[in-house]
Amino acid sequence: MVDIENLRKNPELYKKVISSGRGDSSKVDIDAWLKLDQERRTLIQESEEQKAELNRINKSITGKPDEATINKVHAIKDQIRPREARLQEVNLKWQEILNWMPNLFLDEVPEGKGSEDNVEIKAWAPGMGYLQQDQLGKENYSGQFMPAADVTPKPHWEIGKELDIIDIEAGARISGSRFYYIKKEGALLIWAVFNLLMKKLVREGFDPMIVPILIKEKALYGSGHFPGDEDQVYKLDSKNIEDENALYLLGSSEPSNFGYFMDQTLSSDELPVKVMAQTPCFRSEVGSWGKDVRGIKRTHQFDKLEMNMIIEADLDKAKEMHEYLLSLNEWLLQELKLPYHVINMCIGDLGYFAAAKKYDVEVWLPSENSFIEIMSDSITTDFQSRRLNIKYKDKDGNSKYAYTLNDTGVTHRILIAIIEHYQNEDGSITVPEALVEFVGKDIIKKN
Repeated sequence: MVDIENLRKNPELYKKVISSGRGDSSKVDIDAWLKLDQERRTLIQESEEQKAELNRINKSITGKPDEATINKVHAIKDQIRPREARLQEVNLKWQEILNWMPNLFLDEVPEGKGSEDNVEIKAWAPGMGYLQQDQLGKENYSGQFMPAADVTPKPHWEIGKELDIIDIEAGARISGSRFYYIKKEGALLIWAVFNLLMKKLVREGFDPMIVPILIKEKALYGSGHFPGDEDQVYKLDSKNIEDENALYLLGSSEPSNFGYFMDQTLSSDELPVKVMAQTPCFRSEVGSWGKDVRGIKRTHQFDKLEMNMIIEADLDKAKEMHEYLLSLNEWLLQELKLPYHVINMCIGDLGYFAAAKKYDVEVWLPSENSFIEIMSDSITTDFQSRRLNIKYKDKDGNSKYAYTLNDTGVTHRILIAIIEHYQNEDGSITVPEALVEFVGKDIIKKN
């Protein structure tokens, strides 16, 4: 949730957010909210004054009240009832606009409406290192400088089927479209990548978490996914759920990780909080039906290793930690020797409401002559902590809303990138050196 006092004092900042392509302009009318806010404050003040008057009268009565006092009490109550009914109505409209209000974006976020306006900030390839600045541009500009494949690349679903490590047909039989089985050495490859990153994160001081994957609406609202992403989230029928709570399947462990700290006040000594969780994730992919229908690029179920941080309310520190999270993403891809670029997402492509700045990390796929998103990390300032009521006490004892950051460490999509870059002329796959010990072999080939 945005800072209400800041919204009152600087409404033009928030109007700029909406006019720049963030959020839904049909849901967020800043001028209407300001009018509701003024009326709300007036109603609250008048209601409190009248209740105080009632309390004063009641305390002054020592015996049986006279008729004038009774009439005065009734008259005040008659004024309070419609005022409170109006306040309830105003509160609903006031809060609804707030719920749809996105976070302020940082100054370094590029202007733009869609992916074509995202800006490359770096690109790397094995044997080449980081590309020069003049080799970077918007969207996929650096792709022209990425290394060519050693062999004519086959799509991952074709090699996956030939090597019996991906079975999409079985997934469709059991669950329907956009489900799949990853088998044998394919499963070992993914587990090896997760294990590699997890060991790194433990060394970096991240606390491992095993979290609920069924969560209440409050955690999704608190993390900024509701409202706005309801059509991407699976909701369970509540009739078979204890207490008939409405529960949702996770699309990321971020709501569970941050939800753990909901309504808590941390000490400054406890910061930064660094947690990670590996979970199954579920997304409906509404709006993408008919896109990426082959393979495992866009699916309803996948595993993800998520990293989340809670830090003090310091924008410079948040930017530093944002780069730190990105460095962990880059470490993994460089360990796997996969070419990639990092893009600074434009205003209109920041995604969910909480993001104030976001990087996507994408691996180059020669077979498609394009990049595929593998990771992303975001600064969310105090947007999530305001909704979840996560605070900390600074060294002077002042209570403040914390800042949060989140990072998609790795998903099943990494298998696509490995197959793409490590396939051989004979249809086998060379296991990346960093994964050989876990997989137990250096070549995956037909039996």
